[in-house]
Amino acid sequence: MGQSQSSEPPKEIPIEQLSHELALRFATRCFSHLEIAHYKDNFKTLADHQEDVEYWKEDTLCRFLALPEALNAGPVLYQMCTYLGAFPFPSLAPCILTREATLKVVTIMTGRYKKILKKGNQDKAKLLFRSLAVFDRKASVSSPRDKPDMQAIVDEQLPEDMKNAKAVETRITGFAIDDPINDGDEDEDEDDLALAALDSLDAIEVFKHDQRQTIDRKMNHALIPVDNFRKLITLLLLLASIEPLTPLGTYGESLTSDKIKALNTSADAIIAAFDPDPHSNGIRYQNFVKTVTFTLPDLFEPLSPLFEHLLFSKNINLNKHRDGSDVPVVFPVKASPIYRPSDDSASLDDTDLTDTLLSQLSTSLRLTTPTGIQTNIYTSNARFNLLYSTSSSGTSLSSFSRQVISWQSGTMLLLSGTTGSPDSQSITLGAYLPDRWTDSTNKYHAPSSSTSHDPNNADAPCLFLLSPRQAMFHSNRYNHTIPASYLHLKTGIALGCVIPPPSRSRSSQTAVPILGPVSVSIGPDMSTATFQHDGSAGQGAFTTDAGLELAQTSSSSSSTSSAATTIPTKTTISVTELEVWGITFPTEAEEDEMVKQAKRLAWEEAEAARRRGVNFGGDQDGARALLEMAGIVGDRGRSGGSV
Repeated sequence: MGQSQSSEPPKEIPIEQLSHELALRFATRCFSHLEIAHYKDNFKTLADHQEDVEYWKEDTLCRFLALPEALNAGPVLYQMCTYLGAFPFPSLAPCILTREATLKVVTIMTGRYKKILKKGNQDKAKLLFRSLAVFDRKASVSSPRDKPDMQAIVDEQLPEDMKNAKAVETRITGFAIDDPINDGDEDEDEDDLALAALDSLDAIEVFKHDQRQTIDRKMNHALIPVDNFRKLITLLLLLASIEPLTPLGTYGESLTSDKIKALNTSADAIIAAFDPDPHSNGIRYQNFVKTVTFTLPDLFEPLSPLFEHLLFSKNINLNKHRDGSDVPVVFPVKASPIYRPSDDSASLDDTDLTDTLLSQLSTSLRLTTPTGIQTNIYTSNARFNLLYSTSSSGTSLSSFSRQVISWQSGTMLLLSGTTGSPDSQSITLGAYLPDRWTDSTNKYHAPSSSTSHDPNNADAPCLFLLSPRQAMFHSNRYNHTIPASYLHLKTGIALGCVIPPPSRSRSSQTAVPILGPVSVSIGPDMSTATFQHDGSAGQGAFTTDAGLELAQTSSSSSSTSSAATTIPTKTTISVTELEVWGITFPTEAEEDEMVKQAKRLAWEEAEAARRRGVNFGGDQDGARALLEMAGIVGDRGRSGGSV
């Protein structure tokens, strides 16, 4: 009898109860008591009530986060929240945004879940895809008639003793992506993040039972509508520099028609990186995960500080004096990383590097701080200082060398122009170079194993493409022969090109750099450039972008690919603008790097003037012979200094 009792299956726990327990686990282990107090005050102050349920509507969420109406991203973000609030049970989505559900949204958006769900750290991309995806391949935006009735949602979330038989029979079906369709066709990997959540609650079997009623293995049938995704991306670009205490309304106030146009242009380039299906106008799961992982790792980074705002309530002021007087709390807006000196701000009005373009670049490029931490552009506190531009300094390589060679730290090169016929289009690309430039005109600098080849050094150079589509070309850790950058006044600028060794013959011409698999060559007149992205050419200084390589292959074998976002393996560019920006991480204790740069350039000018003004009396021939031997004037082929 004892054996028969021990073999009885354990009592099945309702998934609603497990969802409640997970929310409590998040509250106690992922947040401080003060943060929870602020969160409760924010939620209760703005919550609507129906029966005994407190919840936030779409309008409430949009008002609290001060989402600009011009971008129309509120409905998309609210859809994401109603899915994430049901975590880890997709069958409960869309859920009503109760206090517990909204807390789970904040935990996931801010990354606080990593404190207890370490196993699911790499699975957030799958969760974000589900929250944005729909199953209908034809309709990009769900009809308002398809939205569940609010009363039905509230009834569904009520405790068991308050539900009637009719409510149970009319259970909400949820998002179309969660319907059990074509079971057995695919075999997707399990949801590691959800498994980690339920593993912490000892409820793995409940999760597996719930998954059999959903399409966790069917995400290849779902897609993210491009129109919806574009609205979200424009919001993410606008909020790229947001901090947890940044006043949210300031971003909406800065919106102008030109700003919105620039945001849409950058958003289109980012969407092109996902290679949307031309027939359904949607983004598939595999493309989404691949692009977010390798090309756009920080695309959703602004969501973290955005939802951190729910953890700060203006009603709770710890600075309040005992006499009852309030001390206003003022949080200044962080200045743009693009340095604009007060005495020369007009010179930066027409630069290619704008705040919007920097926001777009921040979705892909990470910088390494002086302390060795690799982080997002905005959280790194980096500053971009304009060193050279063809519009202000001319198209002379000598001017380029003078302005750039003396810079002591890393730089970013930005090139814009148009491609050749027959399909002429605008193109913007660039390079991040953590090492200082060297001029190989008079002295050949042989390639060496620098930081770009150290697999343990995160601060490696890279190339990037920002238009017509976004792509990243990371440093090849196995490269030991091809320099990331090369400058010669006779041959121009080379990025990732093979540099032939110099000939010992004095009469031989300077060897021209040879294009590498992923490389950029800028001519000595700086009017034309060549960009090559050819995976079949072997390995070079930079690796190819898998998405761009696949798009190039598809465009050559099929006519369905969009020519507007695909470039050939070798592209000739008519250069419109070339800029070089010095990157610094300023501190209050150190002198401003631009001041140091100005001092260095002033010294070089004074030294050049001093040399030109050397007075050797009346012996002009003797003076010239002495300068020739020193290698300052005359025959530069002579070494000078020896008789």
